[in-house]
Amino acid sequence: MTVEMYVQMISCVPYDNSTENTSAIGVFPNTLKTPQALKASSKPKMVMISLESNIADYWSASAKVIQECYGLEVPLGPTDIAISPESGVLRIGGHFNAKIRELKISEKVASGRLSLKGVVFRESFIAALPNDLCTEAQRDFGTEYARQYLNKNEQSRWIELWKAIPSRRMRSNLEYNSFKLMKWISALGGRRHFGLLIHELVAMARYGHVLDFEEYIEYMARRSQDIQVSLGHAEVKILDILLRNQEASNDVLASLTGLSSSWISTQINRLKRKCVLIGLTTTPFSRIGIRSFHVLLSGIPSLDPSRFLNKCPFLYSIRHILNGPWQVMARLAVPDNYDNIKSLKLMAKRLNDIDVTVDIGETHSAGHSFSFYHYDVANHQWAIPWVAMLGWGQRIERESLDKVIEQIDTPSLTTNEYIDNTDIMILSYIHENVSSTRALRKRLGIGQNQLSRRMKRLRSAGLIRSVWDAHNIGLVERVALRATDSRISSMLDAWSREIPHVVLQYGKRRDLTMLIDLPIGGSTKMMDTIRKLGWNVVASPLGSGIWGQWRFPEHLWSEERQRWLSPDREIDIWIDSLEEECEAPTRKTAKSALATVPVVKRRG
Repeated sequence: MTVEMYVQMISCVPYDNSTENTSAIGVFPNTLKTPQALKASSKPKMVMISLESNIADYWSASAKVIQECYGLEVPLGPTDIAISPESGVLRIGGHFNAKIRELKISEKVASGRLSLKGVVFRESFIAALPNDLCTEAQRDFGTEYARQYLNKNEQSRWIELWKAIPSRRMRSNLEYNSFKLMKWISALGGRRHFGLLIHELVAMARYGHVLDFEEYIEYMARRSQDIQVSLGHAEVKILDILLRNQEASNDVLASLTGLSSSWISTQINRLKRKCVLIGLTTTPFSRIGIRSFHVLLSGIPSLDPSRFLNKCPFLYSIRHILNGPWQVMARLAVPDNYDNIKSLKLMAKRLNDIDVTVDIGETHSAGHSFSFYHYDVANHQWAIPWVAMLGWGQRIERESLDKVIEQIDTPSLTTNEYIDNTDIMILSYIHENVSSTRALRKRLGIGQNQLSRRMKRLRSAGLIRSVWDAHNIGLVERVALRATDSRISSMLDAWSREIPHVVLQYGKRRDLTMLIDLPIGGSTKMMDTIRKLGWNVVASPLGSGIWGQWRFPEHLWSEERQRWLSPDREIDIWIDSLEEECEAPTRKTAKSALATVPVVKRRG
């Protein structure tokens, strides 16, 4: 008998929403709905025996599934059963205390309004996980595991209560929601990747690397990006066109692909469900006077220079560089203000004084490109011909093809549109992925007509944009390329149009910082190809990204002056911490240097 057959065999009658008296576990009489009814029942002992029997069967079935599918040992099941109000349980429907082997279930479970099977399956799975795993991770994976073994009616109620768990904002552009997170994982990788994630979390605990809540969220956000979704011919065509022409309608897509509009709509919805095609509403920073800078740092090899930016109020994201002359690459989002820009120069001076090399570059124009030309649909993977790419680069240089290939970067221009405080709050919420009319009205407290007029005006001014993006298509490696010569930058730009995904950031003198996303193994081959081309380009393979503490600075906007103010206090804290950090390595270096100086005794 298979595990699935065993689980199905002991499953009881599902809860029917149309019949309030029907029990989800099939063992209580119709009149039994509450603990009080349980006590008043003429056969409470028989009911409790039946309840304990069902719990034991569910626990045994789940333990078998967990052992065979995930290789985890489930401890002995509960010996005591307690019924409690909702406020008395830690998770939806109940919780299991492994120390005293007590399972506490809620009144909803006791009365059949929530699946007992779901609660027991979840709690048995949580009991098999490492104890030091954060409670949110235990709940997320346990709840998703249980959902997989519930029938349609049971799942509906299970998910309804799961969705009610409050969200938590981690940073301005990342919100943790238990249900959405696990739905994302399920949509992307199904049970296979669910199992892989469990293995990784258990291995971390085994090796002593315990994730706290914030680390868990960052890990899940990064790890989910490694899951690759296979694409078919039609999907590749649709993605290729949509990502090049963001405003293409279904009719335009149909004419370009030769497919019907209804089929196009079906494929787009599938890509959305699989979390491949993502529709985003964004606020271009450059349009509202938030200037974008990259910062490259390199210093004492034994010291991590990222600590110099830890308290920077403008830190948007930071990545460690795995190889090359630089150690860290950061992105700063700086509201245009004299004191803000001055603080960057002060940082560079402080770091140069302790021999930390700093490269700060502002983005004056930017662009990006997608290309699916080298996607092998038959094998559902990328197949970039690097020998051919070498020949392509040589031809670009030999025939100056970069001069005839159209530029895709656009200049960073600030709007002249008048922006009041309500406009700024709208842009702030947009940055937090709050873009629906209902949600914005609720937060702003304004009428629908007023919001509609404002949104239309902000869109026409280019302050709000709706764009498509592609995720989980197998591009798991990122490399930063830096070219300071304008001619090499131009050739590199043209050459990169055949690469799957490229982000271009040009400086004032057409120096180029390029971020390239590649399939597994692609970074090494690309860097070797650039080496053979002989172009003076610094290649930096990047590690996992770490988000900074940056939040949309709506509090710094001056409606009266129509410009940004400076966060003086935050800058002072950062500069003070910078001076402390700069003194520490100086003392350490001086001590090391003195230790190597030979002692010379005077004569006579």
